[in-house]
Amino acid sequence: MMRYRGLALALMLLFAGTAPQTGTAQRPAPTVLRVTVDVPGAQEVHTPREYNRAIALRYFSVGTSAPRAVLVLIPGLNSGPNTLDILARELVVHDPTIEVWAAGTRGTLLQDRRGITAALAYEDPDFALGYYYGGLAIDGVKYAPLTDTAAYFAAYWGLDVHLRDVRALVEEAHRRYPTARVFLGGHSLGGILAALYAGYDFGRLPDPQAEVATDPRGRPVPSMDAGDRDIAGLVLLDGLPLSVIPRLTSSQYLEGIHIPLFPSIPGVRQLLGIGGHAGPFADIDSVAHPKDSILLDIITTYAYFWPQRASRLPFYPRGAGQAITNEALLAGVLSDQTQPDLFIRASIGVPVGIFERVPDPWSINRNGLLKMSTGRPAPGRALVEWTPYPKDPPPGHVDLRRLESAILEPGADFTQWYVPWRLVLDLGLSAGLDTSDEFSRGFASLTQVRHTTVPILILGAGQGLIRTARQTAFYLSRIETPAAEVRVRILPGLTHLDIENADDNPAVPEILDWVDGVLH
Repeated sequence: MMRYRGLALALMLLFAGTAPQTGTAQRPAPTVLRVTVDVPGAQEVHTPREYNRAIALRYFSVGTSAPRAVLVLIPGLNSGPNTLDILARELVVHDPTIEVWAAGTRGTLLQDRRGITAALAYEDPDFALGYYYGGLAIDGVKYAPLTDTAAYFAAYWGLDVHLRDVRALVEEAHRRYPTARVFLGGHSLGGILAALYAGYDFGRLPDPQAEVATDPRGRPVPSMDAGDRDIAGLVLLDGLPLSVIPRLTSSQYLEGIHIPLFPSIPGVRQLLGIGGHAGPFADIDSVAHPKDSILLDIITTYAYFWPQRASRLPFYPRGAGQAITNEALLAGVLSDQTQPDLFIRASIGVPVGIFERVPDPWSINRNGLLKMSTGRPAPGRALVEWTPYPKDPPPGHVDLRRLESAILEPGADFTQWYVPWRLVLDLGLSAGLDTSDEFSRGFASLTQVRHTTVPILILGAGQGLIRTARQTAFYLSRIETPAAEVRVRILPGLTHLDIENADDNPAVPEILDWVDGVLH
């Protein structure tokens, strides 16, 4: 076994959430620890026992007794628990009487992080590159991509399995802390899943033969096992059910979606090997690419350990032989000044170099985006470099170095390598927020949304997904939570990733103030 020598990195990660000291009279900021919660999850019958687990990263203050509240947060699409690391630490630093649990999907258990672990242990990113791309053996193991047959059981990992895994975590929080209030939330798709959890009937297993109890008007009646009975409130961060998400027909759900010039989405029949075959995990631009997730980790290790060295990685956005630093290569992938994908933008600074400009497909940056692949060094410089926050004009919100630490935090990942197609299909089937019809009830038990009554905090990112309060109308019009118990705030200037990774994050006091109000 390798001996871990990355003591400096470990200490920095451990204390990443502590606040700076500003005076001798100020009480020291609490030390935030992170440990893994691992409990039995949904007992899906086709899945090996070791993968029927529910996992989370628990953030808590050292020396604090039982918390008064636990906030369970679900990461977004193609996102791992490490996306919530900075936010979780800040919440606990500012209020040590709460714990934050960052949930991880069971797909996390399939991710082979040996290369990243070795890079951190030896403080040498070449271990990551060598393991995933060079055939380097670590502890006698060589990396091999996960095959479809090796994870055939993931074809059954749909909405029901995901939500029951979350419920296992909620129940564990209640078991550990009987007097604490448990809140549920999420970022992006995680916010959608949290809202669906509140409206899910956990007392009913999906079954076309199991009818849904209805009132004289044919509407589902309240269930004692509805998700909102488990929680004290919802915290939805730049994500909640939206009207723009199309609902799948029964034919699309079973047979798949095939649109010319667009990637095909397999149906349930293909996933189960009935009349065709498709792998259980998404591998398309709009959902997830396992290779892209691995590349992000590799690029981050080089940016963290050798930030100012010339990159020799051939991956986008470096292009063929582009002269660029390792840190600028990573930042070019994530920056709101360069990244066309709205969902992976962070305000982390600007590149130093000469670039072409291209239109912003989301029309947020009026001057357009810098096209990183066209970049060349500024006059008098040998490399395209990066001006990090907070020195950059315009001012950024996210400290790139701190974000690198969160991405590489041991024990989890910033991205979700494996996103099950079954979950994508079930979300499409559930887009209308009611699966009580004869077909849909065989695959999900989302029958309680209209009976949701818990308090709700919705925080939108002004440059992210939820940019106006109007976007909340679809969901709020379909639940029974009184308007007085719904708080909506749009945080101007924040991108989709800023709302969970920003320094001096305005989401932190908003969340803590709202939680305090619910508790009192």
